[in-house]
Amino acid sequence: MRIAVFSDVHANLEALQAFIEHAALKQVRQYIYLGDFVGYGANPNQCVRLIQTLPGIRFVLGNHDNAVSGHPYFFNGDAGNALKWTQERLSKENLTFLRNLRENYRRDDLLFCHANPFGRSDWYYISEKASISRTFFKSKAKILFAGHTHTAAVITKKNFFCTYIRKPFNKTVLPIALLRRQIFLCGSIGQPRDGDCRGSYLIYDTERECVEFYRFTYDHELAAKKIVAAGLPKTLADRLSSGI
Repeated sequence: MRIAVFSDVHANLEALQAFIEHAALKQVRQYIYLGDFVGYGANPNQCVRLIQTLPGIRFVLGNHDNAVSGHPYFFNGDAGNALKWTQERLSKENLTFLRNLRENYRRDDLLFCHANPFGRSDWYYISEKASISRTFFKSKAKILFAGHTHTAAVITKKNFFCTYIRKPFNKTVLPIALLRRQIFLCGSIGQPRDGDCRGSYLIYDTERECVEFYRFTYDHELAAKKIVAAGLPKTLADRLSSGI
């Protein structure tokens, strides 16, 4: 089966629609979403509803979803302003949906999460050596898929002291390590932050036992115009063109 793993749409409808069109051409049969439906973008209700229509979809909770649902979590500056804006506009149905999201999704020896295995108790980024080691220690899964960093990466555990980190390019295909544990970070659909404005996601092919990384273009100028028109901070619009 070919499973599209994606994350961090952040209410960017243009990016979400482009992703769905792109993934449809890759013979995807199931979708797993790693959270952050909302925040930053101008179309929270549309994105929450659209993601729910994808074939075989499974979801996990993101930190922005957690915060907009009323759970204690502090955002400052533009992120905080976007959170308040979103809370005022989310439908009751979509708010209830976000409140009921699970923190992790387990499937055999796979674990799917937003930031890390701890869920809402600690939204740390899997990026530095200490956080990578902590993640491997917390999770006993053979393979872990996560978002949150807004950048794509492959982290392979070589031994107790050593891990290997690789930043994949568009169309990179990597085999699953037979004897080593791995973490795959899928990047972001609506808020990439690796200097590339294209959306990012991955496909896990269970039959070929490999992971494919993809980038796709979308109308980021329209998404930015809608952010400004909605009265959201202009900086949230400006960053879409630079991917930061």
